[in-house]
Amino acid sequence: MTASALAVSDLVVGYGGPPVVRQASCTAAAGAMLAVVGASGSGKTTLLRAIAGFIPVTSGTILIGDRMVDGPGVVTPPERRNVGIVTQDGSLFPHLTVARNVGFGLPRRTLPDGTPTSDRVDELLHLVGLSGLGDRSPHELSGGQQQRVALARALAPRPDVVLLDEPFSALDAGLRIELGTEVRDLLRSAGTTTVLVTHDQDEALSLADSVAVMIEGQIAQQGAPEEVYARPSSLEVADFLGEVVVLPVLSLAGGVATTVLGDIALDPTEVSSDVPHRVALRPEQLVVMPAPQGDQGTGVVEAVVYHGHDSMIEVRLPDGAVVRARALGSAELTPGDPVRVAVTGAGQRV
Repeated sequence: MTASALAVSDLVVGYGGPPVVRQASCTAAAGAMLAVVGASGSGKTTLLRAIAGFIPVTSGTILIGDRMVDGPGVVTPPERRNVGIVTQDGSLFPHLTVARNVGFGLPRRTLPDGTPTSDRVDELLHLVGLSGLGDRSPHELSGGQQQRVALARALAPRPDVVLLDEPFSALDAGLRIELGTEVRDLLRSAGTTTVLVTHDQDEALSLADSVAVMIEGQIAQQGAPEEVYARPSSLEVADFLGEVVVLPVLSLAGGVATTVLGDIALDPTEVSSDVPHRVALRPEQLVVMPAPQGDQGTGVVEAVVYHGHDSMIEVRLPDGAVVRARALGSAELTPGDPVRVAVTGAGQRV
């Protein structure tokens, strides 16, 4: 099966009051995973429910492949959208076996093509790594296994799009990363177009082919994970996706901004004749080095927070501002050390 693409255009959705989703637009390429990431209350789950057909839309369009399922004069009921959904808790039926959960919604005996339903169930259990567990009850499985059952059930009718609503948030951190990667690879191998809704920036950036950042009901930016992280369209996007260092711009010449940390090249795609008021960097773009003996350096170390895989270094600059730099492993610096701070890579206008 060739998966269908998803296109949402200028969508407005509400619950009788002010719109929760406001002129939102995003797309998912066929067979790819789109992550819609945003803070609680940003409208991302409402967007997902609208795509599924669970709530009516006020205006805008939703296309699945070449089928308009929402638009002027068109409202396709959920059961005719050919969309699968996996919720945070899996929503398995506790009184049914694993196999009957997976087969729920399929014909009792044979599929339209004549394949026995039991064969399709066995195929899916094998696909999600649960072969031989079909006779168990959901409560006999771990949390990760239950989510695999929920995914198998969503894939059973061969949907055009699978919607994942915070499917890993109830799991512990280690299992969340492991299962998320497994599910991403499984859906990719099946060629299924997927929309993942999450509030976890790391999850969105590490799993998805495309990331759409939702802020106050609107898609503020969509692009490849590397693009939205390294070249955010606004300070709000930059700040949501990770720590950001914001520096005032003192002057601008030839696409180079002068700041308290020296000259910083601006992203060439963002350079204009206007002098930006601020430039944004990521903490990993700041390199902190001990100042040579007798040199006061760029600033003084305020604090060092060690995380094992990296350290966050807080440096107070001469103007009183504090910047945070990320270094791999141990920084080997202590509060009070004079240091020099250099900048690598380009900055973004914000």
